[in-house]
Amino acid sequence: MLLAIDVGNTLTDFGVFEEHHLVRTFLTESVSTKSADEYETILSLFIQSKAIDPSEIHEVIISSVVPALTRVFSTLSEKFFHLKPVVLGPHLKSGLLLKVDHPAEVGSDLVADAVGGLGYYGKALFIADLGTASKFLFVDKEGAFAGLSIAPGLAISMDALVNRTVTLPEVSWVIPDKVMGKNTKDCMNSGITYGVAYQVQGFAAAFEKECGYPLKRILTGGNGVYIKDLLRDFVYDPYVLLKGLDLIDARVHP
Repeated sequence: MLLAIDVGNTLTDFGVFEEHHLVRTFLTESVSTKSADEYETILSLFIQSKAIDPSEIHEVIISSVVPALTRVFSTLSEKFFHLKPVVLGPHLKSGLLLKVDHPAEVGSDLVADAVGGLGYYGKALFIADLGTASKFLFVDKEGAFAGLSIAPGLAISMDALVNRTVTLPEVSWVIPDKVMGKNTKDCMNSGITYGVAYQVQGFAAAFEKECGYPLKRILTGGNGVYIKDLLRDFVYDPYVLLKGLDLIDARVHP
């Protein structure tokens, strides 16, 4: 079995694959100031609560945008599973063609997203990965990562709205029945949820206009769940990145 670890700025996602099937998942906060001992406890909880036999984990792969946690989980991989993990980075051959100005600048999360999208949905893709940042990826009809836009994510937008105003409260991300709210809670939820949904739709349309052909639309990322019901023409798959890590590991260990 393979343990895939996606360390994002806000959340860390664990996925266990057995013969390329995702059979276990676990989610926790990404806090770079937590000690290795604290994450050891969290990883132990994951293993115990999901009834995982550590001896059955034969490979570990890590995608991380938090260097401090990359080191933590690399150390824990060797401690728990006696395995040196594969760490996705610029020098790891993922098999993905990068048609961008500076390939080394493409984050491991974006590479895994693109590989996962290609592997499960084919070429010519628009992938909206909604996490701490909202990332909009273009995979062209040749299967190359060929473009990207990055915008503030839902949490960043909400924090800015609440913290830079005096009277607006913090609200949960619930889709109101109507776009035009009649109370503060509905007005703010409308602005956040519908606003991000329109943003995603707008970027998808703009990407298609620039590339000149239709794209299959994929929605993923931790915040995708909050607006998936507003994006009926998108395929919602919260595990695109983990699936990409599984495919990349298979290329490293054929």
